[in-house]
Amino acid sequence: MDSRLFVRWLPLFGFCAVIVYYFWFVYSHAINIPHWDDIYDFLKIVILTESADSTREAISELFRQYNDHRTSASRLLIYAIYLAEGELNFHTLTLLGNLALPLILLLFFVTVKDEKYRWVFMLVSALLLLNLRYFPLVLHAQATFAYFYVFFYAFGCLIALHRVTPPKFVLAVFLGTFASYTFAAGVVVWILGLVSLLHQHAVTRRVTYHYPALWLVVTVITLALWRTGFSDVSTDKVLTLLPDTLIEAPLYEQVLRYVSYFFVIMGSAFTDTSTVVAGVIGAAAFTVLTAVSIQFYRQEDIRLALCCWFVVGSVAAVTAGRALWLPPELILTSRYTLLSVFLVTTLTLLLQKKIALVKTSTIYLLVPLAGIYWIWANLHFQKSLDDVLQWRYSQYNNDIYFVLDRPQAESNDIVARAISSGIYKPPRKPFPKCKDKSAPGE
Repeated sequence: MDSRLFVRWLPLFGFCAVIVYYFWFVYSHAINIPHWDDIYDFLKIVILTESADSTREAISELFRQYNDHRTSASRLLIYAIYLAEGELNFHTLTLLGNLALPLILLLFFVTVKDEKYRWVFMLVSALLLLNLRYFPLVLHAQATFAYFYVFFYAFGCLIALHRVTPPKFVLAVFLGTFASYTFAAGVVVWILGLVSLLHQHAVTRRVTYHYPALWLVVTVITLALWRTGFSDVSTDKVLTLLPDTLIEAPLYEQVLRYVSYFFVIMGSAFTDTSTVVAGVIGAAAFTVLTAVSIQFYRQEDIRLALCCWFVVGSVAAVTAGRALWLPPELILTSRYTLLSVFLVTTLTLLLQKKIALVKTSTIYLLVPLAGIYWIWANLHFQKSLDDVLQWRYSQYNNDIYFVLDRPQAESNDIVARAISSGIYKPPRKPFPKCKDKSAPGE
């Protein structure tokens, strides 16, 4: 009984408690006020879809490019939620966006369900993942659907391909497509899916060459469709917004920026003040992942390693698109810290599963360490999140709907149209003073 208490019941209780606390926090702090991309990627799209003259025109709006991403999978979900609820309520959308995180933990559980200390593993994963380190994302509805669900779809795709069968192959194709049409970095999953199938063909000898060949064909078709009608973001437009860039710097400066940006993103989970510390941690994590991947590549189960490499691929994609425009210092308080949190969480779970030392009772040493990190992240970044909320309250109470690189009159007009058509029902002003159970839209 004592063994089951510490191996199963206490870790399971702690795991559930972390999830409940996280969602209590989100529920208590989420607000029914559109923020930045919510306006153009959700409100505007629903307005245009609802006012479309034909089904074809409505579908065209749902699949229209957004900045340098395809977000059609999220738009379809949002439109379905709108039809079910009768309005776009951003409090509801924020909760549903955050739902992707426990779904990701469920995918993690699938990979460790046969391990003796599986609930200890899951408690450590929950503590590392469900906290406020990536505070700019937690209460931003559109961002949660983009950043959280791309990992859910991609991890689900890679896990579905393990010991592949025809039904699992089809499921993986659907999930890979959803990942691609949720966030631009989602296309990386097609490369790693091919790696998974080649591994099963060449290393474990489980499948014939038909699976990787068919996957390659599907990948080419999907990416070709993804690129059809896609317009790259104008360099001149970015230079207007961010004139202090390295786009015209010497090659060695650009390479140095790319390298530093890459490693700072990967190590940013543990600091918000030092790019040097973040870069060192990122380089160490990359080295450990490479060593573990090489050591265990002959084993049949490489799902978690592939998930880790998807995070690395996402970091590379962000680096390629952002490094020359923004200095690494901005990463430490940006949404990109989520990538580091995902890498740390997934890599820790991989090490717990693969390394014999942590399959004994010494695994319990990770629980207080993860707990300390969880406490630090929640306490340290609570004020930053509160500051963001106060700014959003002020903007809303002054009828300002600010969106970067968009005329304020235009974004205000989108919100006004959504209100007049009943798509969005705003809370009373001043907010949050009038926030109560009778306030509309709450």
